Amino acid sequence: MNRRPATMNDVAKRAGVSQRTVSNVVNNHVYVSEKTRQKVLRAIKELGYRPNVIAQGLRTGQTKIIALAVPNVAWPYYGEIAHAVQTEARANGLTVLMLETDAELEKEQQVLNLFGSNLIDGIIFSAVRLRAEDLRDLPASTPVVLIGHHQAGASRPNLLADVNRAAQDLVEHLYQRGARSFLLQGSTSTPMTSGPGLSRQAGFVAGLEGLGSPEVTWEMLPSGWTYREGFDALREWLTDHRPPDAVICMNDIMAIGAIRALADAGIRVPDDVLVTGWDNTRESSFMVPSLTTIGLDKAELARRAVAYLLAEKAGKRNFPEKEFVPHELLVRESTGGQQD
Repeated sequence: MNRRPATMNDVAKRAGVSQRTVSNVVNNHVYVSEKTRQKVLRAIKELGYRPNVIAQGLRTGQTKIIALAVPNVAWPYYGEIAHAVQTEARANGLTVLMLETDAELEKEQQVLNLFGSNLIDGIIFSAVRLRAEDLRDLPASTPVVLIGHHQAGASRPNLLADVNRAAQDLVEHLYQRGARSFLLQGSTSTPMTSGPGLSRQAGFVAGLEGLGSPEVTWEMLPSGWTYREGFDALREWLTDHRPPDAVICMNDIMAIGAIRALADAGIRVPDDVLVTGWDNTRESSFMVPSLTTIGLDKAELARRAVAYLLAEKAGKRNFPEKEFVPHELLVRESTGGQQD
C-alpha cells in the first residue's frame, strides 16, 4: 500500500515546531536558530519530505524556476548557450526548465502561455518567429529576456551580437588573405534561420560592398544550417561552378559539411578555398582543419540574461531594448591561421 507523501504539517509535528518555522528552514531564512534548523532538517530526512515548489511559488510569488526556450537543443550552439545559462542560473539559486520550439510560431507562443501556470518566474527566449505584438500583449511585469535575433518594438531587453561589425571583421580578414570571389552559403529564409540568416546575410553583403573593390564578387547559395544540408548544397553547387576564393557559412555546423564537400571534390582548405563559420562551437577548434569563426561570449550572454531577468522580476525596468554582447573573430587553420 502506497503511503501518502509527507506534508509540511507532518514535518512540523515531528520536529515540534510550527509550519512557518519549517517553511523558513526550507527557504533557508537566516532567522532560525541552528538547533531548530537541525531538528527540522532531521525530520525532513526521516519523513522523506519534498517541498511543493508550485505551492511555494503561489505563496511567495516566485518559484525560483526560469525557462530557457531555444529553437533546437541538438544544435551545438544552443547546447552551449543552455549550459552557460544553467551555470549562471545555478549560481543565482535558480533552476532552468529547457524548452524547444523548432522555430515554429505556435510553439513559441505556447512558451509565453507558461506564465499563466505559475510554474516559472521568467523566460530567456531565443525567439525566431515570435512577433513583437506577441510580447507586447504580455503584462509589463512579466520577465522576458530575448537573446539572439533582434525583435524591434518588443519593449524587452534583447542581447545579441553586433552582426554587422562581426560580418565586416570576417570579410576584411578574408580579403586580406587574398579572397576576391565569395560564396555566401546558408542565405535562406527557412523558418529556423529566417531571423539570424537574413541579418547575417545583410551584414556580409554590407561588408563586401564596404570593401569598395571592383575585383570583389559574391554569390548566394541557399542552404539549411545542418551538417548534411551544408554538405549537400555545396556538393551540388560545385558540379557546375568553379570554386570561389572563400566560402562564408552562416554557422559552424554548415561549414563542417561544406569542408567535407570540398574535400570530396579534391579541393583543399585553405590552400584552394578559404572557409569560415559562425558561433565558435567547441568542435570548430578541434576539427581538421580547425575552423575560422565568429565567437560570441556565451558566458557573458548568460550572465547578462539572468541578471536582466532577476532585475525585471524585482520590478526594475531600466534596460536597453538592444544590447550587444562582445564577439571575437577567431582565425584558425581554415583561413591559414593556427590551431588554438
